[in-house]
Amino acid sequence: MKSSIGEIANKATVIDKDRRLSYAVELMEKNKIARLPVTEDGELVGIITLRDMLEKIGSSRSLNLRTSSFHVSSCMTSDPFYLGESEKIIEAIIAFKEKGFSGIPVLGEKIGIVTKTDILKNCKIDGYVSEIMSTSFKMVSPSDRVIHARRLLLDNNQHALPVWEGELVGVVTIQDIVFSMNEFREKTPGKYMENRLKDFVIGEVMSPAPIFARLEDKADDIKDSLIENYFSSMPVLNFEDHVVGIISKDDMIKSL
Repeated sequence: MKSSIGEIANKATVIDKDRRLSYAVELMEKNKIARLPVTEDGELVGIITLRDMLEKIGSSRSLNLRTSSFHVSSCMTSDPFYLGESEKIIEAIIAFKEKGFSGIPVLGEKIGIVTKTDILKNCKIDGYVSEIMSTSFKMVSPSDRVIHARRLLLDNNQHALPVWEGELVGVVTIQDIVFSMNEFREKTPGKYMENRLKDFVIGEVMSPAPIFARLEDKADDIKDSLIENYFSSMPVLNFEDHVVGIISKDDMIKSL
């Protein structure tokens, strides 16, 4: 296993704090990333994540406003925690586990980023899915409102929600909601937004035919599947095809 942060960190896609929030959403969707270091005059001043955006663009205070009405600075975390290139990987593992970060800026010659994925690519996860998965989770149905799923994701710190209709029919993620709500807000006139939001349901934004894990799967195999598919988590099914857990990169980081 590599030892220093600089050996596994990647050059970060960054964004200026005065750019429109809608542009940040577009950058994340285009690059399949979930966080952006925020700069001012080339210096690191914050970090913004998809979860930050989920909080902002679905709140009652911004109910009738478009995503482009806000700047990145309106929902970024200022003065973010960061690491230096020469620091040990164990420092990142501890920070991910204890502080709940999804990505950590890395300062060196250029601004970099280290994520849980970067850590997991360089580690083997021992054991089986049943040994490290989370058994406390929420589910939704295709007819539930998107704003309901948003609240569940925020309140329960989940990355994704299994969609259940007598069987597992889909998964809805933070990315699905942020990207679809951004499009919805940009295309819907403000005076109609509140009413139309009531009819904006999970079946319209979920990913059907979801990939899932089994209790008896090896955790390291599921780790590879999460990384390959750009997932943060996936549902776990038992032999009766009932959802009995969620396995996430967070669970895997904790197991290290």
